Amino acid sequence: MTARLSAALRRLADDVPPARVPEGLFDAARTRHRRRRAVVAGALAVLVLLLGTGYALHPVALPLPAGPRHETPGLPTRLVDPPLRTASVGYSAPGVAAMLFGGPAVRTNWFETRMGVVAADDDRYRVLNGDPAVAGFEAMLSPDGRYVWVGDSLLDLTSGKTTPDRPNGYPLAFAPNGKRLVYADDGTTFTPPNTYATPYVGVYDRDRGADVLRVPVGTTWVPPGRTAALSSDGGDLALQIRDEVWLTRVGDAGADRVATPYRKLPLAGGRLAGAGSWLPDGRSVAVLGRSTCTDCPVPSYRRTWTLSVRSAADGTTLAGAAFPTLRSRSFVQLLGWRSADEAVALVGVPGPEAVDSPEEHDIAWGPYHEVGTEAVELVALRRGATAPEVLFRTPEGITDLSVAADLAIRGAVRESGRPHYGPPPFWALVVGFVLAVLVIRAVLSLLRRWRGPRGLGPRPRAPR
Repeated sequence: MTARLSAALRRLADDVPPARVPEGLFDAARTRHRRRRAVVAGALAVLVLLLGTGYALHPVALPLPAGPRHETPGLPTRLVDPPLRTASVGYSAPGVAAMLFGGPAVRTNWFETRMGVVAADDDRYRVLNGDPAVAGFEAMLSPDGRYVWVGDSLLDLTSGKTTPDRPNGYPLAFAPNGKRLVYADDGTTFTPPNTYATPYVGVYDRDRGADVLRVPVGTTWVPPGRTAALSSDGGDLALQIRDEVWLTRVGDAGADRVATPYRKLPLAGGRLAGAGSWLPDGRSVAVLGRSTCTDCPVPSYRRTWTLSVRSAADGTTLAGAAFPTLRSRSFVQLLGWRSADEAVALVGVPGPEAVDSPEEHDIAWGPYHEVGTEAVELVALRRGATAPEVLFRTPEGITDLSVAADLAIRGAVRESGRPHYGPPPFWALVVGFVLAVLVIRAVLSLLRRWRGPRGLGPRPRAPR
């Protein structure tokens, strides 16, 4: 670099005005940085607080509303599919229930064991996981609607908590008064190539907190649901073992609580009619005969059920006018009796493409859950009637149902109103909070970008 060039550059540098830094520039930048860190730290703190509080309080069921909407509880006239935001039974107890239900509309790819519950006094909907279970088979409501028996858990719907006084086995039936429970021992044994056996079936008394009867089986697998019934006083057990109904008295049990059947009724391909099979007098039991029909409502499903009453004393069929036949019905579950001539039952309605398959008393496909059922009807069966009276039918997508038998037998029905689904579940609160934080941050960023260019303008040059 020459001397003349160096001198020219120095003179040029001397003519450039000194840079002016706005007053408080560094303080403002430091303040914005601290504020941003404070906002992020506060959001994280609130999120952690919500997570901690949610996990701490989640096992505690929220109290029920102050009072019922209906003075007289009853079965609702309409069922709806509970949305994902519906609170769980353990988080917000629904109270005494009218119905427990499930099906494709209730289950999703993320919640494959999901079931719905609706209260008896209002349209309060709650959900629970069955792990896995089908409503009306492995999961059932007690006759008064207070309890749900799912697997080896007995859930109190008024508190949302599991009760400690429950049998150690999977459910078969409640007694009509709900105080005794029939269960099957879950220590199933396997004999090659494909034979299973249930060791015993027990009757558990909740007042005593112990079994009052055990019936050794050991010859076949006893599937859950619809294979056992207790008389109204809880003293007699009817149990289906393959193609027979075993009748056993609790009073015949010895000190080891074991008793053998005093009578075995042949079924000839039929079935025990369900948990309400014993008539009110306790001297006779209802069974179902199975046959085929020619003019079936579902041509591909030619199954027909016929209800009859057998004497517990000698096994003979009692005389009387016939009950209406149930054509193209996948299953029948008797809930109880309004009189000796009128019964209330749940029946499965097969879809138009369902095919009637032979019944297999096997653990792989038991007779307790029929493939192809698209709806469930609550019906009244009266002697001498030409057809059953349909009292209720589940909507599309709800294919599994268990109802409070006391309400169904009394015919207690209430008009459905606007459904409500309880407080938002904890995961919904977390998602909402995270979304709110993201939106607030995006809005603040846009505001800063909008205000930044307006605050900038041509800066005046210093006088030379």
